[in-house]
Amino acid sequence: MMSRPLHTSHMFQRLKSLFAAKPPVQYQHPAFGVLTLDSGVWGGSTQHGGREIRFYVGGTETAPDAGLLQRVRDLVARLPEAERAALDFIRSQSPAVTGEFTFYSLDFLWEDKPHIFAMEFTLAGDDDGIWRVEFEHEQPKFVGRDD
Repeated sequence: MMSRPLHTSHMFQRLKSLFAAKPPVQYQHPAFGVLTLDSGVWGGSTQHGGREIRFYVGGTETAPDAGLLQRVRDLVARLPEAERAALDFIRSQSPAVTGEFTFYSLDFLWEDKPHIFAMEFTLAGDDDGIWRVEFEHEQPKFVGRDD
């Protein structure tokens, strides 16, 4: 019995489906809602003090790290204090930088180093940069600017 050749459009659709982007991996968290995996890092957001707090945490390919999520929760509860420490540190390390900083995100990326985290900020007039303050054991240790 002779097989029928595939119709060209059917073959094209089949090829296209093989290379189609897969939907993002998501995780439903009881307190934070939907978190999405992107480039090996889980991202989400929460509301606190009338504003949205974006955060990123490490984890596996199937779930964010529970300990890091607890660290996010703990830090969000005292965010104004941590934010003030970060901004004071930026100004002490980069006194020539002036302008209004705006909170951008919290980053807890290393499951094996939960005592290390970063806070990121944007600076008015510096459209291409993200200012990052890295903390170790709740103390700011490093400030940098990423393009």
